[in-house]
Amino acid sequence: MTIRSTINLLARKILYLWVKTDVVPTDLSELNIKPNQPIIYVLETRSWSSLLVLEAECERLGLPAPMNRIASPELSSWFSVYSISPRQPFKAWLQKQPKRSRMLRGIVESLKEHPEQEVQFVPVSVFWGRPVSKQERWLPVLFADSWSFAGRIHKFFTILIHGRDTFVKYSDVIVYKDEAALSTTIQADISSDAVISRSSQISATEVTDHTIDQLQAVLSKRLTDERVATLGPDVSHRRTLVRDLILKPDVQRAIKARCDEDNITEYKATVQARRYVHEIVANCTQITIQIMNRGLSYFWNKFYSGIEVTNNGDLKELARSHELVYVPCHRSHIDYLLLSYVIYYEGLAIPYIAAGRNLNMPIIGSILRGGGAFFIRRSFKGNQLYSSVMFEYVAELVSKGVAIEYFVEGGRSRTGRLLKPKPGMVSMTVHGFLKYRKKPVAFIPVYIGYEKLLETKAYQAELSGEDKKSETFINSMRSMLRIRGNFGKVSANFGQPIFLNQILDEQHPSWNADEYEDAQRPDWVRDSVAVLSSTIGRRINGAATVNAVNLVATVMLATSKQNMGEGELMKMLVMYQAILKAQQYSDRIVITQETSTEQIARVEALKMLKRRKHELGDILYLDEKHSVSMTYYRNNILHLMALPSVIACCFINMRRLPEVEIIKLIKLIYPFLQSELFLDWEKDDLPDVIKTVLAELCGQGLLEKDEASEEYSRGGFGSVQFAQLNLLARVISPTLEVYYLTLALLAKNGDKTMPKAELEKKCQLMAQRVAMIHELNSPDYSDKNLISNFIDTLIHIDYVKVYGTEDLAFSEVFQRSDQRIRRLLSKTTRSNIMQMLEQTELLDT
Repeated sequence: MTIRSTINLLARKILYLWVKTDVVPTDLSELNIKPNQPIIYVLETRSWSSLLVLEAECERLGLPAPMNRIASPELSSWFSVYSISPRQPFKAWLQKQPKRSRMLRGIVESLKEHPEQEVQFVPVSVFWGRPVSKQERWLPVLFADSWSFAGRIHKFFTILIHGRDTFVKYSDVIVYKDEAALSTTIQADISSDAVISRSSQISATEVTDHTIDQLQAVLSKRLTDERVATLGPDVSHRRTLVRDLILKPDVQRAIKARCDEDNITEYKATVQARRYVHEIVANCTQITIQIMNRGLSYFWNKFYSGIEVTNNGDLKELARSHELVYVPCHRSHIDYLLLSYVIYYEGLAIPYIAAGRNLNMPIIGSILRGGGAFFIRRSFKGNQLYSSVMFEYVAELVSKGVAIEYFVEGGRSRTGRLLKPKPGMVSMTVHGFLKYRKKPVAFIPVYIGYEKLLETKAYQAELSGEDKKSETFINSMRSMLRIRGNFGKVSANFGQPIFLNQILDEQHPSWNADEYEDAQRPDWVRDSVAVLSSTIGRRINGAATVNAVNLVATVMLATSKQNMGEGELMKMLVMYQAILKAQQYSDRIVITQETSTEQIARVEALKMLKRRKHELGDILYLDEKHSVSMTYYRNNILHLMALPSVIACCFINMRRLPEVEIIKLIKLIYPFLQSELFLDWEKDDLPDVIKTVLAELCGQGLLEKDEASEEYSRGGFGSVQFAQLNLLARVISPTLEVYYLTLALLAKNGDKTMPKAELEKKCQLMAQRVAMIHELNSPDYSDKNLISNFIDTLIHIDYVKVYGTEDLAFSEVFQRSDQRIRRLLSKTTRSNIMQMLEQTELLDT
């Protein structure tokens, strides 16, 4: 044993008196290492402590020791470990000289002479206390592993504080061999900066500096990718970023334009640009993250029963190869904090979050900014300078591979349904990617579901016509101090990723070859943004989580008085669970596994469902307050219940219907429901899906099928089966009634045109009147978005013609289908709506 190996062994024993490691992978077969070929471990730096950890873990795993000579006669001059960083990093950086080690040159020369030989490079990352680890005190934050250079003293304290939470990651093997047949392909991969996949083959036929640089770049990139996936990208300091953004050519042009518009000096315009940058950019710090982590842990434990995270298995792999853009639905203000908290504990870099400028208030704004929030105005139309700064900042984040999070809906949903996506941030992301084209972008839809919302009272007040309360520091503190009780569980379900490259390929196959000028912004980019926005909405809904509150709300709100016997409710809950499973809406849908008894008990525990005791069976009911608030939770899963409910509506006026007629009826109404609820089925897929649901309804005893005539029939009035089918039909009825009201209002107008704004206003007032007269406690009748989106769909499918700019009138297309659509509502409902229209018309005259 040499003196060096003795010293290393002694140092390793001392180090491991304190250090404890977590090694990935635990199964060596995942690395695909060939035992009969030489192995070289690749470390990022020449750190002695990292080398000691590597030696210890290799010995424990039964791998060749890194301080042994390479197990090959031709390569035995070198040890089995290589570091990416040069011996004198500062000098190399100052002289702008890449590292061209004699070791790599010798390996390349040797393999050229011995083409049958190959070398296995195994990149290894050693992290001392990852940012995602659970910290108990603030001191560990100061010495957490990061991108910044750490001196010997800093490294000593880092090991002292974080040594018991050391993370060692063996990356996938990179095989180097001299194989001319593979040279062209692999050289293209290396030069294009592509991510090297498992057991990637690298070959070279000439020993040149360029070949050494390429090999060095591939090894460096693998370690950098692992570091980015664990710590997040190395983003420049805020002051440096401010300077760089202002110097961007597009921002400089906007500064000059502001000089001309406002007749001010270039200095004043630059100062204004600087203010905009400081107003926008995040200032993410580890200290703030740790403070927020502890505060949020306390908050979740005190007020919630837990956070359920599902379908998150592929995130870490995607984070290594793609720029991740998280696009969750927006239910509550705490959505901002929830997703970052979940991602933090997934071991991924916390995303930079686009937050409304209204949240940039004293103290709270600084905390949010330190946690990764960047602030954006609701509108910056007419402000070219602000627009340029905002776009360049987003483009900079995209080009650096910084994870981003924003809400495509633009604001929180007050009704529980997904709002129509706004293209602003999506457009900036797409344009930023096309401008720099560095790392492929993957959009990650996230469905966030609550069993009980914090903002329930505020939403009800806003929907009833009250003004939204201003978001100030005092109001925010007052609201937080008023939080009481248990709010159940929260779920974060990750949807199927959307790859931007695929969307662009579909819309414009030659996009990757074409030159892109951001100032021109071709039409295919606008089309790509529209398709991407719509796809995000569908993928979010495709990742819905169905909890007990959703199911109980769906059943109870369909009853006339919002009450039901416990036994009946249990049967309906079991039935709805079965229908949702049979429908197979998406493989990412999560449906509660709780029994009907457990579901009722959970909703009662949340004080959202009341009980009246009775000897013949308890009666469960919703009080007046919850009759309104529960519509929110029903609407969360309305897109899942829409098709079964519409099928049930087909049998309101008809006892028997042929399968073909059912499909025709649903195809007529489907475009409106698809647009409103972001349903994922295309029109051509509907027949098969409808047949699947019909089969399940038959299995539940709600319908019967005559195989000979291909007809379906329901039970007679007064039967239990008819009552259950009628309850199912009432799930979608409020939406259909608003649709019918809008159509009836247009039809009453005859050939005359009506401005779109006037139609929307009249429809909203009429819907509110319907709800008041018939005591319907549902915000659907007050929802402007529902009416506006329905009218937009009418225009899109040519049911309504547009005259001039905003004047609307019926088209002939609708006249041909109107009669059949009416059959989805009961005669009584249609009659009530028509009578009210006539009464309103008399009042107007």
